Amino acid sequence: MSFKRQKVLAALARHGIAILREGAEHTIVGRAGGTSTALPRHRDLNRFTVKGVVRQLGLDWKDIEKELR
Repeated sequence: MSFKRQKVLAALARHGIAILREGAEHTIVGRAGGTSTALPRHRDLNRFTVKGVVRQLGLDWKDIEKELR
């Protein structure tokens, strides 16, 4: 199962996560002055990749997963 990158970014934004900077291959997302992580710049993101990003940001996967469906 995969998720659209824009849907993932929108779901993260609803939980207070912002885009900190754009790179050539990754987007750095997180809270200013807090935790951050890299999100690949692919159109479709693997479920395991998204779950790992959510975990690194300290969010609850079940809440994010509901928003992505």
